[in-house]
Amino acid sequence: MDDVSGNISKQWNKHHVVYMSNASMPREMVEKEFCICFVTSSPHDTPLELMNGVSKSVWKTMEEGVITWDCKYKTEVMLIAYNVFIAGDNPMQAEECSHAGLHCNYFCRTCNVGGTNQEKMSDSGYMNLFQCGELCTPERTLAEIKKQVELAKLPGGTEKLKGAVASSG
Repeated sequence: MDDVSGNISKQWNKHHVVYMSNASMPREMVEKEFCICFVTSSPHDTPLELMNGVSKSVWKTMEEGVITWDCKYKTEVMLIAYNVFIAGDNPMQAEECSHAGLHCNYFCRTCNVGGTNQEKMSDSGYMNLFQCGELCTPERTLAEIKKQVELAKLPGGTEKLKGAVASSG
């Protein structure tokens, strides 16, 4: 999911685009442009509306499958699609999730993986980035939001709030 402009000129004609790739392919193939498939685009629908439609389509294939032709084995096969993960490393996706994105210490929206830059640059900290951290809970998220609202009320609250968001995600 990303926001892009469809114009060749410098005028911004913002629309949202969804792409997919086959996660079962080797990484060196998945990263090639011809293996990234266009799914949908809209200048009118919100990203959440687009992803809702994509999600429903994927769920339908999980339930019913898609019959296609396997050219290697010369037979019909049934494909079943799964959402392995929905990548979100760009600012627009972070904004949609009310998250600070990669510019904070704890950059994952679902778990508490991360740490200070010094921790992440260490060998053990780097390895921990590939492990699931403690899962976020609604209670902890609500407590953090309340703390940030209180910080915003204080004199100089904007800078204090930026620091709190960067440190917690």
